[in-house]
Amino acid sequence: MVLAGKIFRLVEDLPLSRIAEKLRGYRVEDEFEEEPYRIKLITEVLDLAVGFNSLRGVLAWDTLRFTYHRGNRIPVPRTLYVTFAFFKTAGGTFLLAVERKSIANRVANLFSQLLFISKGYIVNVSISPEKMREYHEKNPESTKVIFFDNLPVPNLDKLSLYGPDLRQTDLYSHYLTMGSIWYLVTVARSYGVTIGLTRDGVVVAFSNMDKTDFINMVASEILPLVG
Repeated sequence: MVLAGKIFRLVEDLPLSRIAEKLRGYRVEDEFEEEPYRIKLITEVLDLAVGFNSLRGVLAWDTLRFTYHRGNRIPVPRTLYVTFAFFKTAGGTFLLAVERKSIANRVANLFSQLLFISKGYIVNVSISPEKMREYHEKNPESTKVIFFDNLPVPNLDKLSLYGPDLRQTDLYSHYLTMGSIWYLVTVARSYGVTIGLTRDGVVVAFSNMDKTDFINMVASEILPLVG
């Protein structure tokens, strides 16, 4: 099972106890009405638990999509269950939403509104190209794929290298002089699973991994790259 998540940074450095206070017991009900349909939509925080320098829980979020049958628009509700974790580090307070990028972005905006009454207080992170390079070069034999961006070549946005011993190739050194590492596929040292990592904090586990281990891996191995 592929697991994906995205890391965000809180603009204001809130204590985890304060975040827990705001999220504990949170439940909001909305109602969608469109004749002849009337659907209750609930957003709530479940299973909130405080750990060592972390706060974890599940966001249960009812959403609607629409289908059509013989010209009639039919609303179809579904519930997204998004596992999340807030972390407190020396570099600040961070959020990990365990979902694909598009949904994780929506979750970050929702939490920004819950915690700060406005969007824009939970923002994207940026891992520096130097940190990406350092992460690869600490375990170069495990890196399978590298994408480079910020290239000066016209009409060429990204370049990639595939295969073992990437660090030993002349192309690797040449691409580093021209651009920056944007994306890596490598093996996480702490759990031995194959992961993908981008500079904007998207992490994907391609190997079989449960969500608890995924969160722990991100906390121990990826967060230090962010700050």
